Amino acid sequence: MKYVLLLCVLSTMLHGCSDGSDEISDFFLYQQPTPNAAFISGCEPIIPEGAGPSVLAESFRESFGSLDSEGTCQYEWPEPYLSTCTEPLAQGAPDLRGLWADPETGYTERIEQCGNLVIIVGPRFTHGGFATGDPADGVNDYVATGTCDRPISVALSYEQNSLLFQVAGNTVVTRTLEVTQQGEDELVWRYGPGLPQRARMQRYCNLSVVP
Repeated sequence: MKYVLLLCVLSTMLHGCSDGSDEISDFFLYQQPTPNAAFISGCEPIIPEGAGPSVLAESFRESFGSLDSEGTCQYEWPEPYLSTCTEPLAQGAPDLRGLWADPETGYTERIEQCGNLVIIVGPRFTHGGFATGDPADGVNDYVATGTCDRPISVALSYEQNSLLFQVAGNTVVTRTLEVTQQGEDELVWRYGPGLPQRARMQRYCNLSVVP
């Protein structure tokens, strides 16, 4: 019981706690992205690997987060952060890049990667960091409620096809790249006590085709 309560507290830091059911909170069901210039025609984001001068992920360390330059909490999707980054993905890192949506719930998020930097943009939040296993390099932002009033510090790392979010050595959130029987990529998002499935997302090219 104490272990379940600990995981509940830790996962609350990212997404809020639940009773472990597979239901997604109303916040994630109804707060959909604002269609703006963050998306361009075709599959997003476009990352010009190997094109032009080398631009390393490290140069973007202070360029993302749920608060904008004026201290306002995110209320619409920002432009892609890593569109000019040319560093190849870290060795062994799963390619999670793209616009992902769960056709059953409508939950939608955008993932950008470059080197060992990964940025997840969702409804009213941007969580990004370097997948080194060190909390200082990980997500140092705010709970994903759109208010930016509860800070979090979460380590990021890759394990096979999964991106792990860890607090005090405990995995509290995962995003795992899986392949369907039809050979299509799916991104499975889990969080909370026991890490139940919260969304099973497919890649889409733009918001207009998301169910």
